[in-house]
Amino acid sequence: MTFLVQSLAAFLLTALLIVWLRRPAQRFGLLDHAGGRKRHGESIPLTGGIALTLGFVGSLLFSAPVLSQYAVLFVALALLAGVGLMDDLGEVSPRGKLIVQILAALLMTSWANHFLVDLGDLLARGTFELRNWGIPLTVFATVAVINGFNMLDGMDGLAGALAFCTLGYFALYADVIGDVNAYKFLVVLLGALAGFLLFNVPHPWRGRRRTFMGDTGSLILGFVVAWFSIDLSQRPGPHVPAVVMLWVVGLVLLDLLTVTLRRIIRRRDPALPDRGHIHHLLLRRGYGTGQVLTWLVAASLALGMAGTLLWLAGTPDYASFGAFLALSAVYLGTFLFPSRWLLRLLQRRVSGAGRAALDTGPGQATTPGRTDAPPDAR
Repeated sequence: MTFLVQSLAAFLLTALLIVWLRRPAQRFGLLDHAGGRKRHGESIPLTGGIALTLGFVGSLLFSAPVLSQYAVLFVALALLAGVGLMDDLGEVSPRGKLIVQILAALLMTSWANHFLVDLGDLLARGTFELRNWGIPLTVFATVAVINGFNMLDGMDGLAGALAFCTLGYFALYADVIGDVNAYKFLVVLLGALAGFLLFNVPHPWRGRRRTFMGDTGSLILGFVVAWFSIDLSQRPGPHVPAVVMLWVVGLVLLDLLTVTLRRIIRRRDPALPDRGHIHHLLLRRGYGTGQVLTWLVAASLALGMAGTLLWLAGTPDYASFGAFLALSAVYLGTFLFPSRWLLRLLQRRVSGAGRAALDTGPGQATTPGRTDAPPDAR
C-alpha cells in the first residue's frame, strides 16, 4: 500500500510542478521554439523532465532503504539532470553531453559495481562470459540506450510512453524475483512518469498545458532503463536473463541501430539529427500522431511480452536470441531504406490502377471472367 501512496504522490507532485513551472520556463527561456525540424507551431515549455525528477525524488525522500541502495544512481541522475537542463538552455555541446553520459556510466560500473558479467547461453555453447570486456561494453550499451531514448523524443508522448512500458516490465520483474526496493523505486517512478504523460500524450483534455520532457527527462529515463537492464539481469541468485532485456528495450535499440546504419551508409555524421526515425517515417506516410503513438507503444508492449513469455516458458537463451535476431532482420529490411520498397509498392499500385482505368474506360465494361487485372483492381 505504501508503494501506491508514494506513486500517487509522485503523480500529483509532478503534475503540479508542470503547471507551476510554466511561468519560470517563459522567464528563463526554457522553451522549445517552433521552426526547423519541429512540427509544433508554438513555443512549448521544456520543464517536464525537471518536474518528473523532482516529483519522483520528492516522493522517495522518506524511503531510506531505497535511497541507500540506489545512492550511486541518484548521483548519476543528478549529473544527467544538470547537463540535460543546460542542454535545454543551449549551453552544452554534444561532446560535453556525451562526456557526462560516459561519466554516469562509469559511476555505475566502478562505484556501484553494476556491469555486464555474462550474456547467458546465447550461442548454445554455455554461458557467454565477458570478462575484461564487461565494463567497456556496459559503458557503450548505457550510452546507446540513453541516446536511443533521447532520439525518440521527437513526437508527443513517444519517449515517455516507451519508457513507461519498459519500466513497467522492470517493475514486474523486480516483483517476481523479490527485490522490494527495486520494485518501490520503479513503481514510484512510474507514478511520476504518468504525471508527465498527462501533459505530453495527445488527448482532448490537455488543452494549452502541453509540455515536453526535454533532454533532462530523456537522459534520466534512458539511464534508469540502462541501470535496471543490468541490475536485474546480472545479479547472483534469482535474476532475469540478459536476452529478455533485448526484447523489452528492443524497439528503442532497433530504431537507434537502423538510423545509425542509414547515416553511415549515406556518409553522414551519425550524431547529426534528422527526420529518419521510425515515427518520422510513419508520419510522412500520412498516419496521424495518435495512430503512430498507439502502434509503436503496442509494438513495444508486444516485444516485451514475447521476451517475458519465452523466459517464463523456459525457452533457452539461444532460441530467444535467435528469434530476436530474426525479428531484427525483418525490421532492418523494412525500415533501413523504406522509401525504396514503398516506392516500388506504390508504383505497382499506380500502374495497376492505371491499367484498370483503361480496361473500364468510358463506354466500356469489364469483361466477365477476366483474370489479367492486378489483384488491387479486382
